Amino acid sequence: MASSKGKAREDVHWQLGWWELSPLLDRAHRPLAWSKSSVIFSAHHTKPLVLARHFNSSRHFELAVPQAIRLDPDSYSPPTLIYISPDDDWLFAYFSGAKDNIGCLWHRGLHLDAWTIGDSWSMAHGAGIVAAAWVTSHREWVVSDSGTASRLPPLGPTLPFNSPILLLVTESRDVNVCLLPPSVPSVKILRTSLVQSTTASESTSPPLEGTSLGGRHVCIAAAIGLSYNDPSILIAMRSHLLPPDDPSSDHPLDMVLPLDLDQPLPAAHTTSTAQSNLWEIWGEEAMIELCEVTLGKGGAPTQVSTKPLPPISRPGSRIADLTFFCSQPEPPGNASPMATKDPRRQAKEQADKRGSIYLAATFINCVDYTSPPQSEVTIYSFTRNPAASSRWSLYKEHTRTFTTAVLAFLIPSPSKTNVFAGFLDLSGTYRRSKKKPHEVSIGNIVALSLPDLTNDDRWESSPIMSITDYVGRDVPAGLATSPNNVLLCMSSFTPEPRVAIHALPRRKPIPGPNAESRADLARFLAAAVLAHSSLSDIVSLLISNSSPDGLLSSSLVGAMAILENNSFGLSDVWLYEVLGVATEIARGKYLKAPDSAEKALLEAQWTSLHDMCSVATLETAFSDCRDGDSYDLEAIWQLVGLAMWFKDYLERLIKDCVTIGDNFANAQTQVSAIPRLANSSLLHFLHRYPLNNLQSTVSHVKRLRDDLKSLSPKVENAQMAKELLMDSFACSGVDVDALSSVLEEVKVISATISASELRQCLASFSPIPSLRPQIQQIVEKICSSKTVNRQKLFIKAADLVDAIYQWPAAEYAKEKDRDIVTKGVLLHRGTILRCVRCGGRYEVSDGKVGDHISLRWRAWERTWAYQCICGGSWTFSVVAP
Repeated sequence: MASSKGKAREDVHWQLGWWELSPLLDRAHRPLAWSKSSVIFSAHHTKPLVLARHFNSSRHFELAVPQAIRLDPDSYSPPTLIYISPDDDWLFAYFSGAKDNIGCLWHRGLHLDAWTIGDSWSMAHGAGIVAAAWVTSHREWVVSDSGTASRLPPLGPTLPFNSPILLLVTESRDVNVCLLPPSVPSVKILRTSLVQSTTASESTSPPLEGTSLGGRHVCIAAAIGLSYNDPSILIAMRSHLLPPDDPSSDHPLDMVLPLDLDQPLPAAHTTSTAQSNLWEIWGEEAMIELCEVTLGKGGAPTQVSTKPLPPISRPGSRIADLTFFCSQPEPPGNASPMATKDPRRQAKEQADKRGSIYLAATFINCVDYTSPPQSEVTIYSFTRNPAASSRWSLYKEHTRTFTTAVLAFLIPSPSKTNVFAGFLDLSGTYRRSKKKPHEVSIGNIVALSLPDLTNDDRWESSPIMSITDYVGRDVPAGLATSPNNVLLCMSSFTPEPRVAIHALPRRKPIPGPNAESRADLARFLAAAVLAHSSLSDIVSLLISNSSPDGLLSSSLVGAMAILENNSFGLSDVWLYEVLGVATEIARGKYLKAPDSAEKALLEAQWTSLHDMCSVATLETAFSDCRDGDSYDLEAIWQLVGLAMWFKDYLERLIKDCVTIGDNFANAQTQVSAIPRLANSSLLHFLHRYPLNNLQSTVSHVKRLRDDLKSLSPKVENAQMAKELLMDSFACSGVDVDALSSVLEEVKVISATISASELRQCLASFSPIPSLRPQIQQIVEKICSSKTVNRQKLFIKAADLVDAIYQWPAAEYAKEKDRDIVTKGVLLHRGTILRCVRCGGRYEVSDGKVGDHISLRWRAWERTWAYQCICGGSWTFSVVAP
């Protein structure tokens, strides 16, 4: 780096040297994996450990390692491969060692950080893992530009059971097919060669490839290609030819030379001279080997067959990467109904059904090491030959050379019709700062069309950022895309291990009608809700300070429109999910906001949205614990606890209505002048989904109270619960009997609000100004009814006691640590789980506490063992003593 003179002295110029690209040429990796639940897995930079953290958290946790690594950690390197299965249930990592190599599989439990070792096995030197891929029954949700949601076929062979298969390509040019439970009792591995036609079954396995004439072939780079609903698996490899393991036997050296140099050399010297010519062929081979792998009949992996394909000749270039890409298949309705005998036409129809599959080979040429390095990428397409269904035809589609920037990586894009290419600038300038190291752009990510590799102008580009301390040295060593393909996690070979998050390109706005539902983030949000996938990456993008104004609201409105059009009359299913998403977004904005009135508003908004999720949860609890015409008495204390929390919530809700009603009566204010902290709570009366949940829960609480009134005093446990509930509602400022009839009238007013207005309310987390007439009508209905007892609503016994005895009312009345699911006080007798979306805590019994709880209540609690009431996932917190 150098600084300019004079006024430009503050400018620092940097340059990317060829020596900084050695990680790309040597294929060195610091692997990353980003799971569907938004957990990022990475390799420890010095120890044989797999680290993990949730995207929203800075707290890491370690995965347990196999016993061999635990007993001798210094003999093993950090993992060089980490792969997470698409269904988020299995994780694979590969560790190379001084004595042997180890592959390990972990299986996930109910919680994000509950991973246990499923199996591990050792591998000899020369048989290490080069590449891996998962074959599962997972089907991805996508939303088309027209707003139609559909599920793609599974990638790869169709499996006859719901159990994933792990494919491993080894240095010995073999493929290992790992069968996982529950299809087999324990992990079973089938191995077969990729360089000759072989078949392996559970009872037979072909021998390992030995040393061939001239040396030993070692696979150094490989890629595994899967196409949609296709029984064939394609594998591409690049190999090194290395000297034999025992060179002394193949290269005898006789150090004795004859005194008379005119005499012919001895036979031993003649052999040595001939053998020395082998040095010229050792090194990276000048071709890319291809092989087709098929599983047993019907996809059952009881046997695995391989059939090598003609190789790709590519002399004189050092390969940097091999990557397969598969385009999205056409929907079934778009297929041509007319049969044809034209082979090319049949091949195209097959490609349309399964998606075209491409191989991208990336090369880096440092020329003479004095000029800037050049990168090159070639796209090859594979077409199945209709005359022989097990054979493929290979076509070289296009080659593109880049001289002004270095191609660092190629990754799939969400559209499936192009790829994202990451380029590193050869040089640049940044402004020196006296402050701590700041971020500067060192490259960009652009979209390239397939297969012609032209720049796709429909997509924006996004920058690759680095901090000034590492400019010119920050080369990607590991990549992982987020679950919804909006962010990229990148590790680097910098002196201090660095993992950075970059935004991926987004498509430019599409003009025309329904632009909101056609935008990328709206479609990604809708697809994630349908797939029950984590939305942490999208939320992070929406609440970012760099996001344009209106992006958050338009994305939510567009996503809800898509979900409504694809709900088939079952809108309540996705509305519950949307409430959880809105809660996560509002809470994220609250946590990022500085202390101000805006922060207080955001806190009120996200807590109101979270309360709507809680009321929906309460409604299911009362329904599930219903026993005929009454309620399960064994769960009476739990139901009373929920009813008392609901009573407190009703009082807060009605108190907001009274405050707003007074403003309407006294000042004739507009909605914009209504106390903003109360606005978000009005959504419970305006939106039909939370209003229905509110009305149903009020009916349940009334019925529970009436049932307890008629209980016989002989049932002591229930009688105590009865007295507590009766006293609580007797002191309440809300009459639930009157409220039940008022809510019927409120529903009539709510029915006049259009669906688009309701979407805008949820997207803005508060009522929109156009709903002022409905708000005024609802508030007047509630305040003029017999529902409200103002004295009891605004004056509490605790306040009077505090005024007399000067007790610390703030400490007495503040919300204690509550269980987010049961609404009870946390007893700290078991494991505390924390929600990554809302931060709520849930106490899981240790098996001894609460054994007397009813089966109905236990079954209801079990529904929340996997996720929080807001839809977030659980992680372990500190277990209280």
